[in-house]
Amino acid sequence: MNIDRALQVVVKTGKVIMGSNETLEAVKKGTAELVVLASNCPTHVRAEVETKVKTLDYPDTSADLGAACGKPYAVAALAVIDVGESDILAVFR
Repeated sequence: MNIDRALQVVVKTGKVIMGSNETLEAVKKGTAELVVLASNCPTHVRAEVETKVKTLDYPDTSADLGAACGKPYAVAALAVIDVGESDILAVFR
């Protein structure tokens, strides 16, 4: 599975929340199906998320994760609320 392609499909057809603070809120509320963390995601965010929800470690930096999602800014963490037509959860099967 191509992670970048799966992220593009999620962003276009599903529901995604971007940003560390917003992602942490989604995890606390229990609305996040999956959290994607950039390789340089802050340690406190990673520690708070990893034990509570499925996480996918994005192999590149937050700038690369933002670009993969079609955004002109860095994204250290994002929460997938609805996968839409993406097969991104296939990583966990």
